[in-house]
Amino acid sequence: MKTNVPILITTSLLLATAIMYTTAVHAGSLNTENCVASKWKDDNGNPISIDEKFGPGSMDVTRCLAKTKRVKVVYQLNQECKNSSCTAPYAIGNIKNHINDYEITHGMDSDDYKIAVVVHSAAWKLILDNNATEKHTADNPFQAAVEDLINNYPQVKVMFCQNTAHGKGVVKANMIKGVGFVTAGVSAISDLQDKGYRYVQP
Repeated sequence: MKTNVPILITTSLLLATAIMYTTAVHAGSLNTENCVASKWKDDNGNPISIDEKFGPGSMDVTRCLAKTKRVKVVYQLNQECKNSSCTAPYAIGNIKNHINDYEITHGMDSDDYKIAVVVHSAAWKLILDNNATEKHTADNPFQAAVEDLINNYPQVKVMFCQNTAHGKGVVKANMIKGVGFVTAGVSAISDLQDKGYRYVQP
């Protein structure tokens, strides 16, 4: 009886090669070399590794960012509150986490990335200055959080939709210093995408 030993050996070699290739591709896709530090801390505020935070072997299965230079992102803010009780502003925490991941975990600096924040519709109060000389009749419960973004992160640009401003009776003198205008929120977002900005809706 004839056997197909050469065929079996060839098939086994091909299968082994395929497994090794898949493993190598997967390992390479983790971009481990781009994670330069851990943002996590223990209860005493001391830095801890990803393995210490999430358990042994966690770093081996953690994907780091592939691109860490010339990164551009646009956030759409069209809600005021993060939750139903409105104890936190919509998306501001996400943007801060985004920045920390860039700067701490991946060692990026302000020249490596840009974040555009387009505010419109129900998020309109987030751009109001409660201390403005020409104060709007509405109040901004999260002014400090928005001012922190504008004042401490020059790579973050906050822009407000003029259609929403018209509808809510907002003028420049009502707004937090540093907030700019876009002619329309939705068209600005699509235009920024055409310019290479990646869209994020938290």
